[in-house]
Amino acid sequence: MINFDEIVDRNTPEDLKHAKIDGIDDLIPMWVADMDFKSPDEVVEALVEQAKRGVYGYSEADESYDRALTGWYKRRYGWDVDPKTVLKMPGVVLGISDSINALTEKNDSILIFEPLYGPIGRAVKGSGRNLVVSDLVMKGSRYEIDFEDFERKVRENDVKMLIFCNPHNPAGRVWTREELLRVGDICLRNHMLIVCDEIHADFVYSGHKHIPIASLSEELKKITVTCTSATKSFNIAGIQAANIVIADDSMRRAVDKYAFSTGAFGLNIMGLVATRAAYTYGDKWMDELVSYLEGNIELAKSRLAGTKLKVTDIEGTYLIWIDASALGMDDPSKFFLDNAHIKFSEGTFFSKKATQFIRMNIACPRSVVNEALDRMLAIPEVR
Repeated sequence: MINFDEIVDRNTPEDLKHAKIDGIDDLIPMWVADMDFKSPDEVVEALVEQAKRGVYGYSEADESYDRALTGWYKRRYGWDVDPKTVLKMPGVVLGISDSINALTEKNDSILIFEPLYGPIGRAVKGSGRNLVVSDLVMKGSRYEIDFEDFERKVRENDVKMLIFCNPHNPAGRVWTREELLRVGDICLRNHMLIVCDEIHADFVYSGHKHIPIASLSEELKKITVTCTSATKSFNIAGIQAANIVIADDSMRRAVDKYAFSTGAFGLNIMGLVATRAAYTYGDKWMDELVSYLEGNIELAKSRLAGTKLKVTDIEGTYLIWIDASALGMDDPSKFFLDNAHIKFSEGTFFSKKATQFIRMNIACPRSVVNEALDRMLAIPEVR
C-alpha cells in the first residue's frame, strides 16, 4: 500500500502552492491544483537517473514513449490512439491556445461552459477571438449542460469552436456518454471544432467512467483536439509536459506549424522521462490514489453536511466546488483565509458570477483535510 498519509515537506522558496503569507504561520494551502503526495517511486527513480547523467540536451520521444502513452490510453480509457497523431507540448493550456490560434480566425466566436478554469477563457480573449459563455446549471447538487442555451448561442454567434473540459474543473462532472454524444451532435451539425481539456481524466470515482469524446465516433475524432497530460495524475506539474491528440492530418499540421512558430513545442528531457515512467509503471499507484482521494471527498462531504456550505457532487478531479452563499460574505475565500488560515481558490477565478463559491483541493493527507475541516467548523457562521 502506498502511504498517502505521509506529510511531505514542501517548505521551499520555489513552491507556489505553499508560498508563505505574511502574518500566517499555520497556513493550509488548498488552492493550486497540484497534490501534496510524492510521485511514484518509478518516476522519481527515472528522474534521478536522468539527472545523474549530467547532460540535459535536446530530447525527442521515441517508440518506448509512444508505447507507454498509447498503452495508458488503452488500459485506462479503452481508447485506441495512433502515436503519429500525438503532438508533444510543454503544457495543456499551451495546446489549447495553439489550437485556438491555428484553427480559428481573429474575431471568430469560441464557446466555453462556465464555471471553468480561468486561463482557458483568457486564452480565447487573448487571441483576439470572441468568447461566448454558456453557463452550466445546477440541478440539486450536480451541474448539467443547458443544451438549449448551448445550441442557441452557437447559432446566434456563429460559434466555430467549443472548448470542453472532461472531467470538468471546477464543477467535478464526468460527462456521460449520452451527454458527450449530444455535445458532439451539436458541434457536428453546426460545423464546429472541439478542443477538449482532459487533464483530469485519471481522477474518476465510483460509478463513473471517463470517455474521451474523440473515441465516440470517426466523425467526432476528425473534429477534436484532445489535450492530455500525466502532470496532474502523477504530481509532476512543474515538469511541464503534455500530449495533444489530433487525428485529422490537416488540423494537426496547422497546430504543429503554429507551435513551431512560437518556439514553444516538444518535451524537455525531464518531462519525457517522467511521463514515460508514469505511464509504464503507474497503474497500481494511480488506483490506490483514486481510492484515497475518494475517501477524502466523502470525509469532506460528510463533515460539511448540514452546514451553510453546500458541496457540489464530485464525480471526478480532486477539487471540491463549494457554494458558500449562505454565509452572506462578499469574499468567502478571504473570509476563510482570515478566520481559518486556509487558502482556497476564489470562485471568480472560474466565473465572474461565482462570487459566492470557493474551490477546495483535497489532494493532501487525510490529517490535513481533517485539520482544515476542524478549522472551518470551528467558525460559528459556518455551522
